[in-house]
Amino acid sequence: MTASADSLPDLRDRLGERYEILRQLGRGGMGAVYLARERRLDRPVAIKVLPPDLATQPELRERFLRETRTAASFSHPNIVPVYGVEEQDGLLAFAMGYVEGESLGARVARSGPLGVKETVRLLQDVAWALAYAHGRGVVHRDIKPDNILLDRATGRALVTDFGISRSITAPGAAAAPGLTRVGEVVGTPEFMSPEQASGDTVDGRSDLYSLGLVAWFAVTGQLAISGDTTQKILVRQLTEAVPSVALHRPDLPAPLAEAIDRLVRKEPGDRFASAEALVEALESAQLSAPEVALPVRLLAQDLGQLGLVAVFLLIIITMWQGGTAQRAPGNIDIALPGLFLLAVLWGRLAMTVGAARRVVEAGFRPAEILAGFGRVLSEREEERSRLRALPTVVARRRRTVIVFGSMIAMGVAMIWVVLQARVPSGPNHFTVPRPFVVMLLSAVIMIGISMIGLMRSPFRPGIGERLFRVVWMGLPGRLFLRLAARGVTTGGGAPLTPPPVRPVRVTPAAPPAALPRAEPDRLARLEARVESLERWREGGGG
Repeated sequence: MTASADSLPDLRDRLGERYEILRQLGRGGMGAVYLARERRLDRPVAIKVLPPDLATQPELRERFLRETRTAASFSHPNIVPVYGVEEQDGLLAFAMGYVEGESLGARVARSGPLGVKETVRLLQDVAWALAYAHGRGVVHRDIKPDNILLDRATGRALVTDFGISRSITAPGAAAAPGLTRVGEVVGTPEFMSPEQASGDTVDGRSDLYSLGLVAWFAVTGQLAISGDTTQKILVRQLTEAVPSVALHRPDLPAPLAEAIDRLVRKEPGDRFASAEALVEALESAQLSAPEVALPVRLLAQDLGQLGLVAVFLLIIITMWQGGTAQRAPGNIDIALPGLFLLAVLWGRLAMTVGAARRVVEAGFRPAEILAGFGRVLSEREEERSRLRALPTVVARRRRTVIVFGSMIAMGVAMIWVVLQARVPSGPNHFTVPRPFVVMLLSAVIMIGISMIGLMRSPFRPGIGERLFRVVWMGLPGRLFLRLAARGVTTGGGAPLTPPPVRPVRVTPAAPPAALPRAEPDRLARLEARVESLERWREGGGG
């Protein structure tokens, strides 16, 4: 097999009968991934092609085929499905489901750390996937941000790349020839459990440790364990406790922070016993708040817009009528623009009432709608808390304040210059040269833009949200929803808001008084295992 065996033209020649290869999605140490269309079923797939040097090694080839077949037997909504293996003339590739979205690593790099709601869903989705795999005797062994894909349409997390997974065999049972054996160190050091780093026997709790490090990364944007070399990283995985995530994200709910801290305990017995136990702990702590139904979310958006429109139109009407009524009292032509704007406001209000009635007809009671509004506001506050914890966002906002403040000062100075350039042209009348008129307009625009920029802070609610809290979350909002619901026949059905449940704290296992030092024999074996891992990474595992 030549070095170009995984190139786009060569791949089209080899697999063109079954797949239409469209473009390359990415390339890493374990090969390249291409977007393709399966001709027979007319569906998009992702094809991963192993590097030539790995595909031609009989032992690695056989192990990969065995473990890929294991992954192909999985059927779970949070695991990327494997559709088939392509093996021909030195080419080794497999087709899997195409997830239109991005990896968790790319998501954090693009938008920064996740919020509480996103993190809880991530943990639950990945935990369910791991519970499924562990229940079938398979440990993933390479849970990391790049192996977790986020579907763009639904936000669902899917686990991929079971290429180095290992079947869990009973003590004393012989492993199948070619499968990963105890003592082999493979994986990603930054997300590797201590028992995996030392080459000891691993079980599902090893994946939970890796998931804890992934969650730590997701909420902070930083690696919990890092180092200049592979050896330093592995030594830290074996000997150093992971810092509490609450030190870096104090805004996290205590149960979530404690759950993440418990996942990254060094001793497997101190972690959650299983992935199901993690999901149950998150659910019992009521961290995953009920989703806000789309009709309620749209109604909240509609009411927010109505409030701003009403305030804006009333200000215009007041200013217009106040300025013109004194000059021409009783002139109906002066009142027509105000009447027109009032008619627009009344029509907008009638449309919003109709939208509210449709939400009630769908089965939502006024109290449930208000509860949904409250969750929408809570989501916004949660997002602001997340942004406050990001140094880059804080620094950017500080620069923005300085720029806008300077623009306001400059605008005021420009207006002062224009005032000095005025030339009297009559009683209480002045004229200014045309360049100064342009300067005056520029100054007014600069001041207006700067004031909006200063008022619109990512760290505090805007005017529209404050108005929403006062009006629609208060007595006017309750009266509005009751009037909108009058005479409406609901669709019935089960209650849409579950009864309140007292949150249950996730109590982590008590940490040891002092982190036990790694056994001398484990450290003595570490150097050899580091060399093994580095060879594996250089050969395609990185």
